[in-house]
Amino acid sequence: MRTLTSDQWQLAKKLLHEAVQYQMTLEKSAFASELIDQTTPVLWFGDATRSSWVTIATNPSRSQFLDRTGALRFDEHGPLFIRPQSMTWNAYLQEETLTESIRRFNRYFKQPNVYRTWFGRPGGGKLEGFLNGLGASFYETTFDPVIHLDFFPFPTHHYMGAIKERSVLEDSPFGQTFLLRLLELFSIKGIILLGKEHTERFAKLEPDIAWTTYRPTDYPDAIFQIGFSSRFQVSVVGLHFKPSEQFIGLGNRKDENGVSHGTYGSAEHLRQIGKIVREKVVTYSEKGD
Repeated sequence: MRTLTSDQWQLAKKLLHEAVQYQMTLEKSAFASELIDQTTPVLWFGDATRSSWVTIATNPSRSQFLDRTGALRFDEHGPLFIRPQSMTWNAYLQEETLTESIRRFNRYFKQPNVYRTWFGRPGGGKLEGFLNGLGASFYETTFDPVIHLDFFPFPTHHYMGAIKERSVLEDSPFGQTFLLRLLELFSIKGIILLGKEHTERFAKLEPDIAWTTYRPTDYPDAIFQIGFSSRFQVSVVGLHFKPSEQFIGLGNRKDENGVSHGTYGSAEHLRQIGKIVREKVVTYSEKGD
């Protein structure tokens, strides 16, 4: 695997340091009980040395760090850095430890403990299946590469939508600016927002985007929007569904054609939806030119 450029290293360490400082602030706020002890901010998942699509969701899942009993899943040698109990934040912020954390972000999809329940398996369904239809992959070198990141880099005990104190984070200067500054680290082919709420959140961060909404004939509930980011000079796709979740986040119902959302979520159909999105992105880009 190639290494990051010197500018990427410098920015990655600066942003990781900033995220740690903000996590320390959160530890003294009403949000503190939601933070998982010993975990550290996760800035991204995937090889940042390559020009890639970027997928964006809310924050790292607790299942990356905790087993069903609530115990930490990985020791300090795992795929993501977990501080030993004896390690203070000041010790973590040393150059060597920050460098090791960033290396783990970068090689995440090259190691065996990928959170496949959410990202999907090579050749399978979930988010990976949708991306394959789009011509991209977390794993396969024959597709366009993909990096995943989150609006908020902090693992929490509960889903963000279920946390009543989430406004402490969402409305903070950190919550309003960090993602856009993090995106500057990467060479981006396009941005994919995984869910309607993420599309709306990104639209607030970059309000000048003009969106076009699509409702595929064969998958009328797989609504998505496409716009163009003048800041990053790439197409932005806002999905109103979530390829990683059961019934792709639409609920256990049927669409107007009588097709269940569970069918939408099969690997075969996720690839078909991905192909539809890819075709619309190409058409949209050509129209913009």
